[in-house]
Formats: sequence, structure tokens, C-alpha cells
Amino acid sequence: MGYEKALGEVIRDLRLQAGLTHDACAEVITRSHLRQVEKGLSVLKIDMLMALCSLLGVTPSQLLLVVEARLANHSVEEHLTESIKRLHSLIDAGRFDRVAPEDAARGIRGRKADETRDETRRLQAEGFKKPEIARRLGVTVRTIDRYWTK
Repeated sequence: MGYEKALGEVIRDLRLQAGLTHDACAEVITRSHLRQVEKGLSVLKIDMLMALCSLLGVTPSQLLLVVEARLANHSVEEHLTESIKRLHSLIDAGRFDRVAPEDAARGIRGRKADETRDETRRLQAEGFKKPEIARRLGVTVRTIDRYWTK
């Protein structure tokens, strides 16, 4: 089963459990679009997903957790336990730490350039020559020239 189909089934089940008809959801989503979503034939934009979740009395994260549990053939409780463990691991690893706006603007290439610059200067201070530093860092001598302290 694909993600869209599982999402549609969970939305349908939540709607039915809440005692809502397709017409009752019309303030958020058209009946025809809701039917297509529930069949897994159409997707929702985030703002519509949020509005639909609000109508159904759940948060988007709760809805998606149940979808993931179904896709993994786990009970919701079992999947929640595993998800909490993974979330803690990601938090401990700093994966959800904020990135400073200036670092975000520079991106991965900027971070790599900073690391190359710092390592070039460290190895230069240790007495290594440009070709050796380039080999160690896997870059060209021309790149090392860019960061070489005069």
C-alpha cells in the first residue's frame, strides 16, 4: 500500500469515527476532492491537511503517525514507542537544532568551504606543503591556494 492510500484510509476512518459525512467536511474540502483523497487518488496541500485535521480533532503529526504505523504493519502504540526512540536519537544528535540564518544562506557548500579552509590552515601551520594538503583533503592545489595564509 502506498502512502497516499494509507493516508486516505486513515482520514476516512477518522471522519467516520467522528460521525462526519462528506458534506460535513465541505467547509474545508470539496466532497469530490475528499473522496479522491480517501481513495488515495489525490493528495492534500499542507494548509488543507491542517484544516481537515482540525475538523477531525487530531493534529497532522498524530494523523501521520497512524499512517506510518499502518504502512509498517505495527500497532499505533508500538509505532509510537519506536518513533519516540528515533526522535530522541535525532534530538541527541542535534538534527533538529536551529541553523543560524547566515549558515543556512551559505548552505552545505559554504560549510564544506569553511572546513577546507580551517583544515588547510591547520595543516599549513604543521608544515605541510600545498600538494600534500590537497591530497589529504581530496581537493585541488588551486583550492588550497585560495585558503593559504600568506
